[in-house]
Amino acid sequence: MTTWIFYGLISSLFWGTYTVVSKIVTSEKYLKIDSANASLLMLAGIVLVFLTFFLLKNGNLGMLTKGIGFILIFTIVAYVIFALKEVGVNITLPIISLGLLQGILWASGMIFTFLAFSSGAEAAKLVPIYNTNTLIAVFLGIAFLHELPAPDERFKVVTGALMIVVGSILVSR
Repeated sequence: MTTWIFYGLISSLFWGTYTVVSKIVTSEKYLKIDSANASLLMLAGIVLVFLTFFLLKNGNLGMLTKGIGFILIFTIVAYVIFALKEVGVNITLPIISLGLLQGILWASGMIFTFLAFSSGAEAAKLVPIYNTNTLIAVFLGIAFLHELPAPDERFKVVTGALMIVVGSILVSR
């Protein structure tokens, strides 16, 4: 398997999972976090991943610069928790961890997309592969959220999912 295809599939996995976690965070059925507050938590997760990736990948940075970077990450996450508490969000471990996980998953998917492009992927071939995240989200939604489509919708869902798989196989060759 070509490296960029592997990176594209990893992106798909992260983004498909991100979708289901976001549903858990924001849905009335689960954590019921307002979309603005969920967005702030997600932003903190994104910052955590991108800054950590930058700090670890750049060996030229001195220890002081790296230390300041990690302090910045901690400060942003602490600010988000403080701000959410100020607006009345009940700060619990599931809310903080799943809220941050949204951003961590999304940003990780983006990093693997960057890696795919930097290893030679063409956009016209990579995009259909990482868009198999729809498949991941559907399967996770069915498996973990028990969102089984109604009997008259199942054929459409299965057919659509198979078309996504076939399409991604065709463009990756």
